[in-house]
Amino acid sequence: MLEFFRSRKDSIFLKGFLGLLALSFGIWGVGDFLGTSALAPGILLKAGGVELKASQAQRRFTAELSSFRTTLGGRAIPEDIIKRSVMSTMMQDLTRSTVIEAAAMDIGITLSRDQIRETIMRDESFKRDGSFSQMQFEQVLTANQLSEAEYIEFAQTDLRNAALMQPIGVNAGVPDSLVSGLFSHRYETRVADTLLIPAASIALQKVPTDDELKAVYEKNIAAFTSPEYRSLSVLILSGADLVKPESIDDAEVKTFYGENGSRYKSPETRHLVQLAFESQEKAQAARALAAPGDTIETLASKAKAGAAVDMGELTPDSALGKTLGAAFAAAANEITQPIESPLGWHLVEVKSIKPEAVRVFEDVKEEIRKTIAADKGADAVYDASTHLEDALASGAPPAEVAKTVGARLQKIESIDQDGKSSNGLPVTDIVDPLNFLPTAFTTPAGKDSKLMDLPTRDGYYAIHVDAVTPPAPKALIDVRPRVAALWEAGERTAQAQAIADKLAADIGPSTQLSTFNAKVKDSSYAPLGPMTRFGEGLDRQHVIDSARVSPQALDKLFAAKIGDVFVAPVATGILIARLKAIETPKAAGDTARAREDLEISLRNDIGSNLMDQVTRAFAQRFPVEVDQKTVDAMVAR
Repeated sequence: MLEFFRSRKDSIFLKGFLGLLALSFGIWGVGDFLGTSALAPGILLKAGGVELKASQAQRRFTAELSSFRTTLGGRAIPEDIIKRSVMSTMMQDLTRSTVIEAAAMDIGITLSRDQIRETIMRDESFKRDGSFSQMQFEQVLTANQLSEAEYIEFAQTDLRNAALMQPIGVNAGVPDSLVSGLFSHRYETRVADTLLIPAASIALQKVPTDDELKAVYEKNIAAFTSPEYRSLSVLILSGADLVKPESIDDAEVKTFYGENGSRYKSPETRHLVQLAFESQEKAQAARALAAPGDTIETLASKAKAGAAVDMGELTPDSALGKTLGAAFAAAANEITQPIESPLGWHLVEVKSIKPEAVRVFEDVKEEIRKTIAADKGADAVYDASTHLEDALASGAPPAEVAKTVGARLQKIESIDQDGKSSNGLPVTDIVDPLNFLPTAFTTPAGKDSKLMDLPTRDGYYAIHVDAVTPPAPKALIDVRPRVAALWEAGERTAQAQAIADKLAADIGPSTQLSTFNAKVKDSSYAPLGPMTRFGEGLDRQHVIDSARVSPQALDKLFAAKIGDVFVAPVATGILIARLKAIETPKAAGDTARAREDLEISLRNDIGSNLMDQVTRAFAQRFPVEVDQKTVDAMVAR
């Protein structure tokens, strides 16, 4: 779990979406050994003596869901699929970590305060310029709405889990015969002489008949079929449309300012620099060395306490400010007495103090006007949404509904499932890039969708499907040039294939393929390889001509014996090839590193599998209980 929160400082959290969609609530870690039980209120998961609070899981689910949405780049994925997939992955992780934590506690794995502190201080996520930064630590915690105590609890769990599980993975072994076999298969290379006959060089001697074009057209009918198009009326209910800032009078703005004056005050900030110590005694001993006029840097040198850490500008109500509260009672340039926190003991110098500042009414009145309008708009849009649902249920036309409830009506004359209109251009004014298209194409013709949230969360929208134009093949006369081009390409390829087959029959073991150039216009000879079965060279020195490689050519190349001649299609024409050499890989130079990497990868895979098996065994000993109603509620919310 801790790794997730560390990564959140950059809002980076994404596992492959295809993998997510493949998951369900029957995944390993949930379906295999997850049971339901009457848990204490507020508890989501329990294994042995370890409990996970629902509030912690909700916080993580919200963060993971938000992060995942940002990675979609506007791709249209139904919201319920996203939520279910993210929840599935999260429950898998939580189940595994809870089971391992229960086993670790049962075995008696304990951690000292110093171990936890040293681990956090060494974490690269909390470093700036190579050193631990208290400010960076606070920023990561703030970004994830965590207190120090909560984060330290996560750290303890991770460390105990690692102490129990890492030796299993690290000490996994891999048979040398397995490494050697896979290495030989993956890095075997082959060399061939090749002659490429480009299809474009074939001069056609005839033009296609109507029957031939019709045959090509019917064979490739899907390529000439227009997609389903829908005509839509979109009702958009936004608080910003219902209540305008200019509708708020000055008297109401002044009243708001008087009642919410604290919003427009900047609290006192202090620039703090600290020294951290492992114990109160060490902190007191260092403080005793301070002389009048000493800075925290001078004291650090005297006490040989390491470099002072600049924590920047802090407020009394910030997470770190609350931890170091005594520093906000000290005078400027004063070094405090030792202050205790969950991470140890601290001496803090107040470098400077910025007093509280107040923004005057004239400077903030327009900002307040917008705030009041937004608040009223939120109330108005909620009330209007009820009327909108009632109006839609009555079957009233969209234009009438819009006028009745104050909604904005947007017309989309044609749109397909890729978001393009019938002219092939993208529809640019889609109100919800994520859910709009799936909703529009699952709502029946003549019907209204359910009320959907706007992405900005300041309103709702509903879609009325005015008409549906089903997919239909375009007339042959309208696509004739495209069909003719397809016929020509196929005809040239067929003639190139016939030429290649005839030439290949004349190639013997001692025939020089380079002499065949003159027999076929624009054909070209070139050696190919050494090349792996994946169409790659072993290193940068072995550049592969991609024009002479295709899946069919690779299959035939690695099925051939030395001297065999074969013909295969490639992207630009037909390739004639004769296998010249087979090279068995040797673990030397760059390939030695490749073998080492392969062995490491196999060892990691085996180690991961062993850890999974051990976790399954722990799960049998410490069955997991889950509040499934709470899980379902998180997904449905």
